[in-house]
Amino acid sequence: MDFHDVLTLRAGPAARAVLAKEGLSPRHVGAMAGAAGGPKWLILSALDRYLFSDWLYRDDAAQPIDLVGSSIGAWRFAAACHPHDPAGSIDTLERAYLDQFYSAKPTRDEISGTVRAILDTFLTDDVRDGVLSHPRFRMHVLTVRSRALTRSEARGALMVGSSLGALGNAFSRNSLRWFFERVVFSRGKGGLHWADAHLGDRAIELTAANVRDAVYASGNVPLVMRGVVDPAGAPAGVYRDGGIVDYHIDQPLLASEADAPLVLMPHYDERLVPGWFDKSLPWRRPRHAANTLLIGPGPALRDRLVDRKVPDRKDFYRYAGRDDARLAAWQHAIDAGKLMRDAFIEFADSADPARYVKPL
Repeated sequence: MDFHDVLTLRAGPAARAVLAKEGLSPRHVGAMAGAAGGPKWLILSALDRYLFSDWLYRDDAAQPIDLVGSSIGAWRFAAACHPHDPAGSIDTLERAYLDQFYSAKPTRDEISGTVRAILDTFLTDDVRDGVLSHPRFRMHVLTVRSRALTRSEARGALMVGSSLGALGNAFSRNSLRWFFERVVFSRGKGGLHWADAHLGDRAIELTAANVRDAVYASGNVPLVMRGVVDPAGAPAGVYRDGGIVDYHIDQPLLASEADAPLVLMPHYDERLVPGWFDKSLPWRRPRHAANTLLIGPGPALRDRLVDRKVPDRKDFYRYAGRDDARLAAWQHAIDAGKLMRDAFIEFADSADPARYVKPL
């Protein structure tokens, strides 16, 4: 099986230029983007282990790398910040993620408690220390602070506020600012470049006092879970899933033309969707991904998946009452992801990687 059938390879023009001129090296990576998407991340777990425990350290690469994660992307990158055993930490996250079960009609409190338990399993003291002080990786956790009706936990008000946000977004992504403000919990001050700062570019320092709440808030799905209230060091408010504004992180991220000009994005999809409400808007295309190299599953890999699809949150309904079948499908995706890892190794070592990459 050819690696270019196993992988979807897309890149912005600046990233393609780097690949054409210099090939692909870990020394080129200045930032990584981790998309929201819940269980979809499982197809990436094998690739994550390889990147963070091996490939990113090859070629004597030692440059700092900004890890910018939204929702499960933030969880993946937090686990990868373990200072001594990133692969083992990602294993712990994977096992805890697989070990989630719910009643027939779970409440928000049940779901919130279960997700908190997953977080507490992998966010060990070592992981917290790595998030706050890793010698190479600089963590940035994307969240949103709720505005107007979306501040409410009352189901009716939250549904109306979210619906109005989705309706306005269909006409203009700028309208999201009336309902949600991007707030980034970052290690260190500044550094990242946001093309749409009017949606929020407030940076809050990641600290021992707020790291747990920040990572949890980043994956806090409205109407499904209860928001995080007043995390330490941040403006008062209710904080929710960063994927609402930055679903697949269509952002430049790199502060300038640096020695490491690539934004590497291990991804579960073949396209880049700016925000959560853009998923059903085919005209909402990426606009700020010139430096992004997207590595996703290709057609040959999808053919190996159950129903040709990566896992997603709908699996909890699709396999209701059949947890064994759901877990089998999820494990199948994890195993298929090992082929994705092996294909990436072949792609990265190829003499002319640019020839296999399509425009993003």
